[in-house]
Amino acid sequence: MKLKMNWAIAGYVLAGIAMLVLFLYLRFPGETVKAYVKAMAAVRNPQMLLSIDTVQPATLPGIALENITIGFQGRPEATLHADRLTIRAGWLALLRGRIAFILAAEGYGGVLKGHVEFADFFSLHGPLSAEANFREIRIEKCAWLKDALVRQITGTLQGSAAFSGAPETLKNGTLNIEFTLMNGTYPLQESFFGFDRIDFNRVDAKISIRNGALKIAGLTLKGEKINCSLKGNVLFADDIRDSQIDLTGTIEIPVEKNKRVTLAISGTLGNPKTKFL
Repeated sequence: MKLKMNWAIAGYVLAGIAMLVLFLYLRFPGETVKAYVKAMAAVRNPQMLLSIDTVQPATLPGIALENITIGFQGRPEATLHADRLTIRAGWLALLRGRIAFILAAEGYGGVLKGHVEFADFFSLHGPLSAEANFREIRIEKCAWLKDALVRQITGTLQGSAAFSGAPETLKNGTLNIEFTLMNGTYPLQESFFGFDRIDFNRVDAKISIRNGALKIAGLTLKGEKINCSLKGNVLFADDIRDSQIDLTGTIEIPVEKNKRVTLAISGTLGNPKTKFL
């Protein structure tokens, strides 16, 4: 009898929880949350144009944003887009007295999964760390990247990223990225040894961003007709297309009896200048 009573109580409790979750789901203030997110983004970056179709509750608990598009004043066509973004609380971090979020995003045919954790006890201020892994992203679908590089690069991207810094001064933080880009094409603005584009099988890169500068520790490109390695720095400008380039490297051309050429690339991302040494 006592066992049956306990099961009956547990059943009532579970039914009550299920009804509460259903009630919260049906009464979720999606429009209010959407307005709040857009307002916070405008405060953080007044130049940002943020569009969100819907905001809904997610399990564990969390929220799910559908069809998110980010543009910028003056260049509204240069957008970043995600089909879906889910944000959930990180319970393990809460047990340590810290606030954390688990992220999952879908877009450009691929997925991204990561987490953000704040270092101070129960605070959204102060230092934070973030990590993410991404895969199967078709970069030719990204309008922002095409606008930034003033060319249509194709390929499938996968890799990882790690950030450490403070939300109040994101530009002073450190971002490390490792990625691989597979089976794509890089158009050239000027013909090079008879090539007007570089078709590659694989590009591997390790880069870091700190204090407004990007450092390429190593970038290698491998293709059937050309191989390339680069390293150097990119100094960011307000308009990313005006960012200054300072790169050096070598090119090997298998179809030209493995001919090797040393080069330096200067100018800007939007208008790079290549010099053969």
